[in-house]
Order: sequence, then C-alpha cells, then structure tokens
Amino acid sequence: MDDKHMLMIPGPTPVPEKVLLAMAQHPIGHRSGEFSQIIAEITEDLKWLHQTENDVLALTVSGTGAMEAGIINFLSPGEKVLVGSNGKFGDRWAKIAETFNLKVQRISA
Repeated sequence: MDDKHMLMIPGPTPVPEKVLLAMAQHPIGHRSGEFSQIIAEITEDLKWLHQTENDVLALTVSGTGAMEAGIINFLSPGEKVLVGSNGKFGDRWAKIAETFNLKVQRISA
C-alpha cells in the first residue's frame, strides 16, 4: 500500500490493499442468495462471539444510528440515565438521550 492517506474517522485507520480491492468489486445485491448466506454466516459468528443462542441483529446504520437504537430499545421517556462524557461521542449520547426525553445526568472528564 504505497498511498499513505489515512481515513480520519474514529481510528484513524489505514485501509489495507486487500480491502480496497474487495471494495472495487461489483456489489452483491441485498436480495440475492449470496447476500443471505453472508448474513447468515455473520449472524452465527456474532452468536459465537457473544456466546449466546439468542437472536443477534446487525444494524445497517451509522454509529449514531446504533447509539439511538440502543437508547430507544432499552430506556423509556422520563427514565434517568448517567452519561460519561469526555468529548464528542459522550456529548452525542447525551444529546440523543435528551431528544428521547430521558433525564440525563452528565459526568464530564
């Protein structure tokens, strides 16, 4: 990988050539059998990783979407939540919680 550009998202992470080559391939249709098989394999691997026989879900959202999904599926409006914040991501947790009418107590570093 001669190009030394860095992807400046939480990381930062250099993208290996193998990944770049895979991304250059024709995409797999999300309704195809091949895609269904890949998702089934990922689901089984996630169950193994988390040592569970329960259902696991792969969210097709950004990190913020996953944060929101966690908040709205585990908490109810009016409940108290403690948010540790030492930067943008902690602030984002608090903002999402406040948007869903949770009583947010912040601990800042």
